[in-house]
Amino acid sequence: MEGLSMSALSMAILLHSVMGVSYYFLLARCSPAPLLGSWLFVACIGAVLQAVHIFPQWCRNCSILFRLAMETLICCLTLDLMLTKLWCRIESLCHCAIIGILQLLVTDDHTFAACEYWLLGLITSVIGCCLLWLTLWATALPSKLHLGYSNWQRSVKRSMHHNLCHLAFGTTDLQSSRPVQCEESQESFVS
Repeated sequence: MEGLSMSALSMAILLHSVMGVSYYFLLARCSPAPLLGSWLFVACIGAVLQAVHIFPQWCRNCSILFRLAMETLICCLTLDLMLTKLWCRIESLCHCAIIGILQLLVTDDHTFAACEYWLLGLITSVIGCCLLWLTLWATALPSKLHLGYSNWQRSVKRSMHHNLCHLAFGTTDLQSSRPVQCEESQESFVS
């Protein structure tokens, strides 16, 4: 099993973000920003949690229900902590910057509120998208590196085999008949 179980992660995101059983969504709203940016940030945290091993190897034999409950609880707490401590700071900084700029440009209260809402929503959504892209790239990087290394290793073996056959047995045809000639040359060399 790789990382956190998907069922625990799905339950945690369902409880936390969809049903709103969280400190962040109930009490700690940091700015009047739309929720799209925070949902993208929740997806980032979910991607990181999916790649992390919560329980040590000896606890893999624990009861499935116990592990599911504990993983779900840990995910919910992590989501709440990251949203209130990290995302809240990002939203607050964006909100302060937008208010500072809009106070210089807009005098009408209705226009000010509309611009504040849409600019804050746009900026936090772009930040959330960037963080999600970076997180997905970073959590997939080890598997990409392993796949790239194994592909590189296979191509090096193939080219070394071809070059050794060419040196040892004098094959000159580099087209599709190459493997057959190399095998024939090896058989004649062995006998």
